[in-house]
Amino acid sequence: MNNMKFEQADLSYLMDLSSGNTQLIREILELFMKQTPADIDLLSTYIEQGDWEQAYKQAHHIKPTMAYVGANHMRQELQEIEDAAKYGQNVESIPDKLAAMRPRLDVLYGELDAYLRTLD
Repeated sequence: MNNMKFEQADLSYLMDLSSGNTQLIREILELFMKQTPADIDLLSTYIEQGDWEQAYKQAHHIKPTMAYVGANHMRQELQEIEDAAKYGQNVESIPDKLAAMRPRLDVLYGELDAYLRTLD
């Protein structure tokens, strides 16, 4: 993994999954970086609208993609958002949870972008 240190990402699962195939790693990371911001924006829209059913479905949709890049803490936070929205418990905390995640997502995207530039 080029001995890069990451604050938000742990690419060991992706490395194992791809058997170190840099082309596959590149494709997965590029897709993640293209799709995830749009998915997060859609989640944000559902939260702003108070559409908790769609919010929980969207959080559920995003959650597994975080495992590919080793952002397991964000995966857990999405699980918390999903559960709160699905069960209607503590929904007032959901906007703050997502807002707190956004700066770390920006760091994650920066880390992944930097890593992509090191691939042959």
